[in-house]
Amino acid sequence: MHSKHIYLIKHGETEENLRGIHQGQAVGGVLSQRGGDDIRMVGDSLSAAEITVDQMLVSPMSRCRESAALLTAALKPADVRVDERLAAKNSGHLGGRRRDLAVTEAARQRVPVHQLRTPGGESSEDVQARYVRLWDEVCAGPHRTTVLIGHGGGIACLLLRLTRNGFDRYLEHVPGSAGVTWVEVYEEAPRIRLMNVPAADLAGHLTARTAR
Repeated sequence: MHSKHIYLIKHGETEENLRGIHQGQAVGGVLSQRGGDDIRMVGDSLSAAEITVDQMLVSPMSRCRESAALLTAALKPADVRVDERLAAKNSGHLGGRRRDLAVTEAARQRVPVHQLRTPGGESSEDVQARYVRLWDEVCAGPHRTTVLIGHGGGIACLLLRLTRNGFDRYLEHVPGSAGVTWVEVYEEAPRIRLMNVPAADLAGHLTARTAR
């Protein structure tokens, strides 16, 4: 049985990130100059490592679709599809506003911030559940190499599950602009080969890992 390889890639930095805005599903987002450059660097590094991508699943948010277009140019995946389960968190009325407002709202409601659910929105636990559902489906599927392009929050939630950590370790697992995690799955047991590696460091890490 061949192992499967899954790459989790956060979208590149956006102009909204630079302004400290929590985008969520309320704001599609536009890549900044740095964000675009980081994604191109990731594509070049994965291409140079001769990684063949069987499928690429992408969040419907514009910042992820823009990132996917840049990666597709370099990697030429066999199949590219939008998957709603990779969407950003639905933060209700907090979407498009300052990031610190979620902490304030959670304190007002006397709940941990990862359990905060705005009216009509979802909590970080809800986001984790749908990312995990997609993960399980990809692991059970036929494709040997999959790229998932999503959001820092969703990827962090998934990594917490894969590393068996709680939400008290959330911030340690949030990737930066175009951060890359590489997970090898063999007989359903995931092995994290790289976690949240910055774009500028990816080529060196891939060379070191594949040389072993």
